[in-house]
Amino acid sequence: MIRKILYLPIQVTAILAGFVFLMNIPIFFQFNAKEKSIDMDISLYWKYSKSNLSWFLHIKDEFPFIFEYLNVSTIDKYFYTMSILLLALLFVIIAGLIVSTTIMMLPISARKRLKGFIDFTTSSPELLIIFLLQYLVIYLYRTYDIKLFQLYGGLSTQPYFLPAFVSSFLPALFLIQFLLREFSNEEGKDYVVFARAKGLSRRTIYFKHIIRNIIPLLLIHLKVIIWYILTNIIVVEYLFNIDGYIGIVKSFFAKRIVPYIISLLLFAVPVILSNLLSWIITIRMNRKDHNSI
Repeated sequence: MIRKILYLPIQVTAILAGFVFLMNIPIFFQFNAKEKSIDMDISLYWKYSKSNLSWFLHIKDEFPFIFEYLNVSTIDKYFYTMSILLLALLFVIIAGLIVSTTIMMLPISARKRLKGFIDFTTSSPELLIIFLLQYLVIYLYRTYDIKLFQLYGGLSTQPYFLPAFVSSFLPALFLIQFLLREFSNEEGKDYVVFARAKGLSRRTIYFKHIIRNIIPLLLIHLKVIIWYILTNIIVVEYLFNIDGYIGIVKSFFAKRIVPYIISLLLFAVPVILSNLLSWIITIRMNRKDHNSI
């Protein structure tokens, strides 16, 4: 524990330095208009990186910009983007549990076909799904004058449903794959065989036993799902012209290093919390297994 505490400042310093070097990568590649080629300028890259790192030596001078960054507009946009994340996460969990459980209730032949379809769909690019949904909404509106939901954002409009749905589509399929695999593993365990021997129905076994044992694994897996949704939100806010938190993060790029890093850390709060939840559940599960032995 003491070693981890002593190592923490070094780890934080390495993370902040990594942010700086990562943000300045575009400067490393310079487009040469005359020769129509891309040149690599290591000296310019190091000059900008060194300048950014020197800002941390004058952290007091950055405080006015930090408070300027944490204004009402920024907080509102942050909570708007986080609300899309929570709504998308709710879609993923509900769809994952319902669809995966329904598939496991079907005959083996139908189950295999649906598993194959899900495996094929998860390989499709997220951008393709976004474009197809955009086209569907526009087609229904132009052909039948049916407006399902707000498609694009603007200065006074903040769509919720469609960004959350698009951001959750592939993560939901990813969770369904995971749950189907875990359901198959649970079906071969002794308590399931014993429940079948007692004459319990398949539905009773799933809803009273298997799903209850799967929930901790689902909670541990949330950190991957949340990260997946966040990466999709970055694309969705850009393509749907949504005035959300991603635009705030981009506005600080190459301007003020400390507010930019704070914005990235705030964006990573859901991932940090999900990692903490995963760590706690893993400890509890390991302690439970140790006590059972």
